[in-house]
Amino acid sequence: MRRITIFLALVYLAGTAFAQTASPKRALTPAHTLTSAEQAAVIEKVRDQALSYTRQLPNYICTQRTRQIIQRPVVGETLRGGMDLIEEQVSFLDNRETRRVLSLNGHTVAADSPEQQHGTPSRGEFGAILDVIFDPQTSANLKWERPTKLELRSVYVFSYRVPQSKGYTLTDSKEKIQVPFQGLVYADAETLTVVRIEMKITPQDIPKNSQYVNAALTLDYKPVQVAGHESVLPAHYSLHYQMRDGMAWYIAEYTDYRKFSADAKIQFEGDKNQ
Repeated sequence: MRRITIFLALVYLAGTAFAQTASPKRALTPAHTLTSAEQAAVIEKVRDQALSYTRQLPNYICTQRTRQIIQRPVVGETLRGGMDLIEEQVSFLDNRETRRVLSLNGHTVAADSPEQQHGTPSRGEFGAILDVIFDPQTSANLKWERPTKLELRSVYVFSYRVPQSKGYTLTDSKEKIQVPFQGLVYADAETLTVVRIEMKITPQDIPKNSQYVNAALTLDYKPVQVAGHESVLPAHYSLHYQMRDGMAWYIAEYTDYRKFSADAKIQFEGDKNQ
């Protein structure tokens, strides 16, 4: 597999990890009767939950299975490419994240193999994504949008826009640039836990000399039992970005959540000689 050399990474990913603990159900005023003051109060309660749960992540391991589709133009400007299936072990220990490729297109990948470089570009699903959105110092301009249904559950939807100073870092073959991003947050109307995040980077927010054109992410969360403790953790995501010379699309699922074991061997990004 030809490794793509351009990848998408979140700012603030080192050091912090994220999980939401499922809260007891609570009775809320029907969404259509919420006043502006009540809407603002709901946003603040969702904010408080998101920021507090980032500090309560247990140590655990899960499996991420990703379909990676990369296409580049050929003669006649037709996009062509292929699909790779990547299985990774994602580990969280003391609020730090590490990944190891387990298999590539069904073939086992050794821990010291050069094919470890074929890992997916996803970062931040368990990390600082909610911190960035909900931290008051980010000034993400959270706004009430509407009540709606998401997979038969009642949810509240808020919009946000994260400024460039706290934004995404896009890394291409020439440079790193930091850009603003925007999107929607979906919170369960009963528990007020976040169940979906949508975000996008528009062409207007990217310098014209960048190799990027746009990017978009949808991330869904589900209740998961880890060592007898229920948390709302990432279940699957879709990440797409358009480049001036092609596109890449990642579709991933998270399974096999389990408690981190003492005999697990990991190496954190940036660490050496371990």
